[in-house]
Amino acid sequence: MNDFEYLFSPIRIGNVNIKNRIFQPAHVTGFAEKGLPTDRLLHYYEERALGGVGLIVQEATAVSPYTQYHSEVFPQAYRDEIVPILKRIGEAVHSHGTKIFLQLWHCGHVSTTFYTGYPGQSSSGIPNPMIGECPVAMDKDDIREAVRYFVDASMRAKDAGYDGVEFNFGHGYLQQQFLSPSQNIRKDEYGGSLENRMRFGMEVIDAVREAVGINFVVGLRAAGDEFIPEGFNLEDAKEFFSVWARTGKLDYLNVTAASYKSGAYAVPPMMIPPRPMVYLAAEIKQLVDLPVFTAIRINDPVTAEDIIKNHEADMVGMARGLICDPELPRKAKEGRLDDIRQCIACNEGCWDRFCHKEAITCLQNPEAGFEAERKISPAAVRKKVLVVGGGCAGMEAAIVARKRGHDVILCEKTGELGGAIRIMAMAPSRQEFGQAVRFLKHELERLCVDVRMNTDVTADAVLEENPDVVILATGGLAIEDPAPDKVGPGSSIEIGPGTHVVTVEDVLQKKVECGKRVVIADYQNYTKGLVAAEVLADQGKEVTVIMPFPVRLFTSNPYNVELITLGFQFMTLQSKGVKRVSDHQVKKAAPGKVTIRDVFTEQDQELPADTLVLSYWRKANDGLYAELKGKVKHIVKIGDAMAPRLLIDAIHEGYKAAAGI
Repeated sequence: MNDFEYLFSPIRIGNVNIKNRIFQPAHVTGFAEKGLPTDRLLHYYEERALGGVGLIVQEATAVSPYTQYHSEVFPQAYRDEIVPILKRIGEAVHSHGTKIFLQLWHCGHVSTTFYTGYPGQSSSGIPNPMIGECPVAMDKDDIREAVRYFVDASMRAKDAGYDGVEFNFGHGYLQQQFLSPSQNIRKDEYGGSLENRMRFGMEVIDAVREAVGINFVVGLRAAGDEFIPEGFNLEDAKEFFSVWARTGKLDYLNVTAASYKSGAYAVPPMMIPPRPMVYLAAEIKQLVDLPVFTAIRINDPVTAEDIIKNHEADMVGMARGLICDPELPRKAKEGRLDDIRQCIACNEGCWDRFCHKEAITCLQNPEAGFEAERKISPAAVRKKVLVVGGGCAGMEAAIVARKRGHDVILCEKTGELGGAIRIMAMAPSRQEFGQAVRFLKHELERLCVDVRMNTDVTADAVLEENPDVVILATGGLAIEDPAPDKVGPGSSIEIGPGTHVVTVEDVLQKKVECGKRVVIADYQNYTKGLVAAEVLADQGKEVTVIMPFPVRLFTSNPYNVELITLGFQFMTLQSKGVKRVSDHQVKKAAPGKVTIRDVFTEQDQELPADTLVLSYWRKANDGLYAELKGKVKHIVKIGDAMAPRLLIDAIHEGYKAAAGI
């Protein structure tokens, strides 16, 4: 029995019956190769269908050779070769009672000559600073050709046995470039008035509907607000959606948000509360008679149930939620809410991987994107496994080992599980990291793993336990001072007597009280120092963050943090009055002041400071490994015990270590 009366009620979209109100929205995966979908994509979608989702909208698929901005990892629907693999994907999804639509996409000026050999196309010749090129303003022949591309792609989806297509008219792509007054400065019948700016999209709708007939779903996804001053807003979008609904040629409307300039709002990180864009869909739903879809940072079935119950939307999208836990719908339907691995909007495994030109996965779910190769299977030989360290890496390793049938002991030297990530989760804007810890603790309890708290494991204790496998997840240790032999030339800080110096960890754990004027020496390029700055600003402190490193190898981003999270973090700090000084190092600290040095000119300047906060790199806590190596049958280091890095590295290493036993 479950309490999701509305969420698990069926719905009819056009001629298609969908078993529940949960859909997986189109999102980039990076699983295509040479412009065609792969078996990896098939397995990915089939896993979500098996998990009980009602509808899958397959990722943005290029309708035109003028559409590409990321190598050939986007499928290309303008090629006939796509049809056979689409047939196989559709059959796999349909075998589990799930429906599938193909999203059709022309990115316009977001395309780049670097990948296509062609300049991008757009409504007007306005440069796209994100790409660094000026697009070609489409003439009438270009527009007619683009319409034909949409028609041909739709027919390929229909020939492949898909249930429908969805036009991507949002996220700053081609049709939105025609709709938006920020991008469309045309003087012909495709520019100026609302009717003219909608004309291209209407021609696509008309032509595709005529081609596919009435018994094939045609839907549309578009922004309810661009969130840029010069663009369109919700009131404008109401007019767009109302006109589209009145055509009688669409079967549903999918309301999203933002443009390429404000794209972060379409993939909001954890510091943004859940369901931030549902209000856009709710406003549109009041005006139209078509089913309305909503999405963006909806990560639990209770929220989804309320959205349907309150008539804010008819279908609820969970892109990242279903990446994180493909079984979310089935678990919710069975009333197993505690068993759901809930997305924490970290963006580390999905969006960040794509931005680094890698296929997506998930911080919490190491099987995401690896469905065919990463499966927890029973072990051939049952072994005794000792996991030392109860952080996320150790917990994941213990869980996977137990699922495989091994006898597992997990030892944690403190009275709390979770490790270093618990410290970050103490900051209000990072509390959702605690959800990852919650799920892992729940799984340990569910699987009855032998967890021994307040147990400081020594080499003698390990030898006495005589395990077959030792997995060391002992975490990291603080680097007290980044002296030249530890971090790099000129990094050491000269600290005078009486200077108030604390660590960023102490600040986050509220172990210390800082003075009014705080300088943070942010040496490590994660967000710990920035989050501490936010916490201190909320306490009324005057905070300055000193960032020594202007760039990181292969990227202009000085932080090893995905750009959307970093962008929101910078906006938050600016709104709270935090100052950031890049390209400088803290060289000296004395009571009431610090001296900083320009890393290029080596010129010094003094800043007033009552407290200096040190945000330093950490090092591996691998002493036990050195003591045990060669003395136990099998030993492996994972997570920060190997080298302090991101949480995704820790969890994935825990999974792989246990899966390999």
